[in-house]
Amino acid sequence: MSDVTEKQFRALQSEVDALAEATLDAPLASLSQWDSLAVLLVISHFEHVHHVYLSGPQVRACLTPRDLIKLAPHVS
Repeated sequence: MSDVTEKQFRALQSEVDALAEATLDAPLASLSQWDSLAVLLVISHFEHVHHVYLSGPQVRACLTPRDLIKLAPHVS
């Protein structure tokens, strides 16, 4: 995992309880707390941290946390 990806994932984990114990490749559907609140928290995180505006369907289309991180802009 790159340093940027790791930092983005750790920041997302700190705000979304459903991801607290997840790995980057854990299926989101297998997380017991992955629900509509978690989706809203992901959307809020991306808006505040990355200035990226996501829709619920965009987040729900992601299968793993790695897919979520791919929605963030890459920082060099």
